[in-house]
Amino acid sequence: MKKLLLLSVIGISLFSCDQILKDRKDDDVEVDTNKNVVLGTTKDANGCVTSAGYRWSLLRKECIRGVEEGYRLNSIDELQGESTNKSAFVIFEEDGDRAELFLPDETKSILLTREKKGAPYKDKHWILQQSKSYSLKKNGVLMYAGAEIEEGQITGDEDEQS
Repeated sequence: MKKLLLLSVIGISLFSCDQILKDRKDDDVEVDTNKNVVLGTTKDANGCVTSAGYRWSLLRKECIRGVEEGYRLNSIDELQGESTNKSAFVIFEEDGDRAELFLPDETKSILLTREKKGAPYKDKHWILQQSKSYSLKKNGVLMYAGAEIEEGQITGDEDEQS
């Protein structure tokens, strides 16, 4: 009998708590569902939202985020632990001989061209070379380097992390 009484009290308590929570409505809270999320408002001449990381691509003729679509090249100073500079990014023309370089703190990208497949991409100051990884030189001085390349894809270090 005591067990039955105890189970009844527990059941009523749980039921009443459930009803209290269900009856409680958030009538006091108003949610504006028509509000748009704004990632950034600073735009460049091409309409790219630069404050959200978008920049105009001369190769693709659209706004892109280098961090999402390009190969990352880290500054040599940063790789040696002497600086916290930002990374540069490069994208390549599909089946073409041009590459586009996006440098940190620069508003315009730089187009690099190569004479033939396997040759480095160049302009008057920059040279982008590929062997096991990408290296980017300015006026002959190594400024940026990328991760190792395996079958056309950038890889991280050899240690796999989950």
